[in-house]
Amino acid sequence: MRHNLCPDSETFTLLFKETQQGNRFAQNAFYGMTFRRLRSIASMLLQKERAGHTLQATALVSELFLKMRGLGTRILGEEHFFRIAARAMQQVLIDSARAKFARKRIPPELISEFLAASNPVQADRETCLTVKMILERLRHIDPVAAETVWLRCVEGLTIEEVSKLHCREFWRVRADYDYGLQWMAKQLNRQGRSSSSATVSDNGPTSEGLRCGSAQ
Repeated sequence: MRHNLCPDSETFTLLFKETQQGNRFAQNAFYGMTFRRLRSIASMLLQKERAGHTLQATALVSELFLKMRGLGTRILGEEHFFRIAARAMQQVLIDSARAKFARKRIPPELISEFLAASNPVQADRETCLTVKMILERLRHIDPVAAETVWLRCVEGLTIEEVSKLHCREFWRVRADYDYGLQWMAKQLNRQGRSSSSATVSDNGPTSEGLRCGSAQ
């Protein structure tokens, strides 16, 4: 449902411009005019996140306003602003998830969960995709270990069933499986550290997550 929060699109755009330029009166007016709808958008985005996230809807809106200061994005009107704001808040959540991922070392036993996830939540979607890409790298290095990991984690076969399927000793299959998970976890953690360094380098220590230029 559309919220008519201002007299017209031109007034909304002008007020946003004044807000970006540091006009405190405009900032207060714009914040009050848009807060309720932005908080509603933030709440919907947070509902899609995994349980245990630390950001709350109000904090997410506040983070958005902090990142809007000095942003050289041209706003065409009210609806355009809210579309960009929604994307910006999504980026804040992604950056937050990346920061947590970089600080948290992923153990080998969690690799199977990322591979087996059929409907990952938004915060883990990128990690699940990364894990599958790492599995493809493992196929080039050790096809047998990669196939063992796939059959065990995705197809749901037990070690004994894989052993019978491939006519291989149980201990060899177990060794391939353990090696595959450990190798993938090592690659995933290494990639997480690299991504974190790149994010800080590109955007600064406060994680400038508002990349909305392409949304114009």
